[in-house]
Amino acid sequence: MAETFAPDALSNDADRLKALQRYGILDTPMEPAYDELADIAGHVCEAPVALISFVDRDRQWFKASLGLDVPETPLDQSVCRYAIRQSGVFIVPDLAQDPRFANLHIVTQENPMRFYAGAPIVTPDGYALGSLCVLDHRPRQLSERVTGLLSALARQVVRLLELKRANERQGQMLIELEEARHRMALLAHTDVLTGLANRRSFTERLRQELALLQRGGEPACLLMMDIDHFKRVNDVHGHHVGDQALQLFATLCRDVFRAADVVGRWGGEEFLALLPATGVAQAQAVAQRVHAALAQHPVPGIDAPLVLSVSMGLGNFDPARPLDMTLRALDAALYTAKREGRNRTVLA
Repeated sequence: MAETFAPDALSNDADRLKALQRYGILDTPMEPAYDELADIAGHVCEAPVALISFVDRDRQWFKASLGLDVPETPLDQSVCRYAIRQSGVFIVPDLAQDPRFANLHIVTQENPMRFYAGAPIVTPDGYALGSLCVLDHRPRQLSERVTGLLSALARQVVRLLELKRANERQGQMLIELEEARHRMALLAHTDVLTGLANRRSFTERLRQELALLQRGGEPACLLMMDIDHFKRVNDVHGHHVGDQALQLFATLCRDVFRAADVVGRWGGEEFLALLPATGVAQAQAVAQRVHAALAQHPVPGIDAPLVLSVSMGLGNFDPARPLDMTLRALDAALYTAKREGRNRTVLA
């Protein structure tokens, strides 16, 4: 068949190499689906050698290799680099008689190759990545029918490549979907402003802890905390400073409380902390650390230092008492702390 040069898209090597990289096929393990196509090509063309060859920057690499026991060859030893410049099957009836190929190793070696036919592997967007080629030890030709079948098999290689990309895209989409689900689950259980547990999540954790206590778990304590004069912070400095104050309090809580403790935003400027395996004396020490941390860390970005304080109600998490009664007792202790001058902790 006479050589017919392909459109410009096939000869733009920089873009072609980028397209080759996008498929991620180079240096991948051998796969039966590609081996089978090479085997069929060799059978149809009655050729002892059949290759699925991808033409890289300085080599041709074989995804499938029937009758040739090498994984790749240098580009200057490649006939396929010419095949990818054609719009149809590139046929060299006798390599030894063609000055472009007469000095190639496959032609000068013992038991040389003499015949070559390669159908370009062309992507849907027009880039020739390599060829499905057959070689023989004797000069010969291919019939028009066989040439058409070789082109059809090359298109099947492209379908395998597209399937690989589609599977990879689907895999990436599944990863992204799982990440999105994780983010949504996190948002469903997290207060957006402070990053602490939200009321729903904290209530669920309280019920879990109550069940553990009812089965004889170690004693636990609860702290109900309310930032003092928070309305004044918003009124005087604006709600953006109020948000900063809540975020500062949340940050200090992460520093003060243990990893096993759970702190949640109960609503507005009110927070709850669950301290598993903790007695009242230990919980009082934690409360004092919260008071001290607030005193040492003013809200940033305010000219006149804005130092927060917090009133707290503290009590045992009694498994014999209904949860709503425990929370009401904590709330009553919190408001006692407010009445007694704020910035203090009162036992429920």
